[in-house]
Amino acid sequence: MDCKLTNRDRLKPAFPAANVSGHTLVELMVGVALGMLLLAGVTSLYIFSVKSFASMSNYFELNGKNRYASDIVSRDIRSASAVASVNSTNLVLRSAKGDVTYTFDADAGTLTRAQAGEARLLLKGVDWLNFSLYERPPNGSGYEQFPTGTPATAKLVAFRWSCSRKVYGTQKDTHGLEAAIVKLRNK
Repeated sequence: MDCKLTNRDRLKPAFPAANVSGHTLVELMVGVALGMLLLAGVTSLYIFSVKSFASMSNYFELNGKNRYASDIVSRDIRSASAVASVNSTNLVLRSAKGDVTYTFDADAGTLTRAQAGEARLLLKGVDWLNFSLYERPPNGSGYEQFPTGTPATAKLVAFRWSCSRKVYGTQKDTHGLEAAIVKLRNK
């Protein structure tokens, strides 16, 4: 038997299944880097979407509570017969059902409504609040030019407030500005 190998036999692999080509280390590193970059992009998009959803949800809830409080205050002003007293953070209205008192606590950031010894929290997260009184506008006066009033002469009551909430950490989502001028109908 002749054991001599020809050049053609030398080029053949000893194990035909081992002739599978693989990735080099550089190709593997480039693939992993591109995959990590793609994963980082998807993760940041997900985090941005979650923050946006939380912010929008917070805005809608805050807006709903703002409108509810504004409706209650406006209803009480319209049904009041007079203003008993007012300052920038307190308003006392006289009505047939008894006095209604609105109190703003700047330290707690709350607006509270009290009537007949029963207090109810209307709004939380109030940054600032202001009540103002105005007299009936004189004939021929310009649009929304009202003379400042006193509790005895007031025909219009104005209120303004701003609310905010923390969404993430120290970021504030402030979209709760509310303002109105309401007429005392029973005066």
